[in-house]
Amino acid sequence: MTKVTPPAEDRELYAWRAKRTAELQHRPSPAPPSTSDPSPAHLTSATFTTFLQENPRAVVDVWAPWCGPCRYLAPTVDALAHELDGAVKFGKLNSDEEPDIPATFGVQGIPTLLLFQRGKLVDRVVGAMPKDVLNARIHRAFGLGGNGT
Repeated sequence: MTKVTPPAEDRELYAWRAKRTAELQHRPSPAPPSTSDPSPAHLTSATFTTFLQENPRAVVDVWAPWCGPCRYLAPTVDALAHELDGAVKFGKLNSDEEPDIPATFGVQGIPTLLLFQRGKLVDRVVGAMPKDVLNARIHRAFGLGGNGT
């Protein structure tokens, strides 16, 4: 059997590939991806209580798909969920699918944001409003310092 020698330009590629493979084999494993997703959680009657228990500060967006102001407010809620990640957890509750929970908290119009601290309702915001106003209201309700106060 005869040994085939690659052309000069291929030898350089083979050498680089061998070196890179060796480097990758000795590299420590990357950290696992974060399991915390800042996006608002989809809430149901089965997950609502657990959501409040697991999150000391929670904002629940009570909405419905047919509601124009709810659709207007949705990007604001999503943005605040990302900006306040780690301080406040957001959830979305479809009032058409889960009418009992909004009724329990006296929700009479949507969109309504229910603000909970340690499972207790501390404030509610009814209607759509600008992001900076909503941000300030959330900061005030939870006693957060910094932006919005």
